[in-house]
Amino acid sequence: MRQQLAYHLVVHALEGRAGWTSLSRFASAVTHVINGHLPYERYNVAGRSRASQGATEGQIEAAVVELLGLDLTPGVRLISSLTSQAVMVDAFNEYNESARIAVRTNMRYEQGEKVADRRDQILVARRQMNLDGADPWLCRAGTLAMFGGLLDAVARNHRAGRAEATSLASLAELLGVRGSAAAEVASIFEKEGSMPVSELARKLGCHQRSLERKLRAEGMTAEALRSAARLLRAADRLASDESLTTIAIEEGFSDLAHMSRSFKMSSGAQPSALRNMLRADVAAANRHNRNVARPSVADIRFSPTL
Repeated sequence: MRQQLAYHLVVHALEGRAGWTSLSRFASAVTHVINGHLPYERYNVAGRSRASQGATEGQIEAAVVELLGLDLTPGVRLISSLTSQAVMVDAFNEYNESARIAVRTNMRYEQGEKVADRRDQILVARRQMNLDGADPWLCRAGTLAMFGGLLDAVARNHRAGRAEATSLASLAELLGVRGSAAAEVASIFEKEGSMPVSELARKLGCHQRSLERKLRAEGMTAEALRSAARLLRAADRLASDESLTTIAIEEGFSDLAHMSRSFKMSSGAQPSALRNMLRADVAAANRHNRNVARPSVADIRFSPTL
């Protein structure tokens, strides 16, 4: 049986990576653009460990919200750009069904209490374990906090319009590492696409070995930055009418199958599924689909595990 996984953001929130530097946060964001998952056992151990240390749901929720702002994984990045809550819920459910994760969480709307001729909607979460073992309550809190953070982003977009997608370069600026070698390399890859490291070094006015040494000191490699930038460039084109094959070839993937595997590893979803999500969101906006009131995170509750 293949190893079961958990989403990296919730794992890191549970582990409480307080010792991270700005550069290590940037390196982590790059790494998880390429592979957005970590072993489930690490997630489970972190949940049990933090509970034994007396961590609260509020602390985990705060950590999730902070890390969500640094998460450039294409799936999360695109979901955060949606304007329809209904489409966002469907996308979250599809991710949980398609990704190789150990605990699948399904969200659905249920009718709440009727207040002043209006019946509120309540989001109910059902969790299905794909392996034997406990499901620590702080792990559940982390998952709900991530869903709530995404729901809040979609609500903001619904009110004020889509926010501009965060890039590797803008994340580096946010973290205060814009002058680092990794940030400069990421910026070139994002603007100009893939190129040999020798050409990259010439653009930066240094020798290739010197550049590679600087990147290693920052916990990065040129190949990781190239792969992350390639995925983000391709994700930014999914809203277009271009064929997926065209996007794959022009962004430096060997073929569409290569791009599909890369998106699946990163986001647990095929590029075709993410494109369908974006199109469904546009259709929902065109229908002015605003009849579902946004539930707050406090309104989200778990039903018994299936």
